[in-house]
Amino acid sequence: MHYKNWLGSNEGHTFFAAKRQRKCDLHLNQADFYTKTRVVIFDCDGVLVDTEYLKFLAWQEALASYNVDFSIEEYMPLVGYSSNDIFAMIEKAKRLKLPEQIIYLKNDKYKALQKQGVQAIQPMVDFARTLYENKERLALKLALASSAPNEEILINLRHIGLDNAFDLVISGSDDLEDYIDPEGKNKPKPYIYIEVAKRLNIPPELCLVFEDTAAGVNAAADARMSVIAVPNQFTTQQDFSKASAVLHSYKGLPSIEIFQQ
Repeated sequence: MHYKNWLGSNEGHTFFAAKRQRKCDLHLNQADFYTKTRVVIFDCDGVLVDTEYLKFLAWQEALASYNVDFSIEEYMPLVGYSSNDIFAMIEKAKRLKLPEQIIYLKNDKYKALQKQGVQAIQPMVDFARTLYENKERLALKLALASSAPNEEILINLRHIGLDNAFDLVISGSDDLEDYIDPEGKNKPKPYIYIEVAKRLNIPPELCLVFEDTAAGVNAAADARMSVIAVPNQFTTQQDFSKASAVLHSYKGLPSIEIFQQ
């Protein structure tokens, strides 16, 4: 089954998010919430591009090469984590010792699928593009912080026409060499967002993040940033209790003028 047929259109994607059982609403005082923001930070996969089904297929095919079954139900709780973390979680869940070659095989399979084209999450892409076109007037900076490798990020951004939109692009897989943590450095650890604030010389409290996964939300919140969860069909059942707010429909995206100081 082709992933676009399984996912449906962006409109259906939004309808799903809007109709699901809600955990919380966008409840903050919007004027105060947005006007203090000086940096808007986007995750990539699941926020700007609808790539999670491609990633699932890549994992499924890589594991099948070693006679390991892997269902979409098993994948959904893992969305938002790095490949290394997902691999470790699969090993634990399956009670198997698997060769690390599976990660490289997954990466190769994902790249092949990615080259066929990725589907933009158009409302979020339009929102990011409008911010980019008006960021000087609004005195904003834009950043992208993704767990994925830089190569994957840049391919996706080129596909959706945002490859020049961001003041800073950081990969949790490639750009956190200065951090030492035996448990890992990628999301849900906060280091990627700490690094964004550091490189842009902006206090974390003045940063607003858009994330689709609990791992990403927790990373941003633990970095002392405001974070809006934008769940999708893969992450709707994840725990967003650390989010500043949850956006249940892309229709709830604000006008960019609300960022005006």
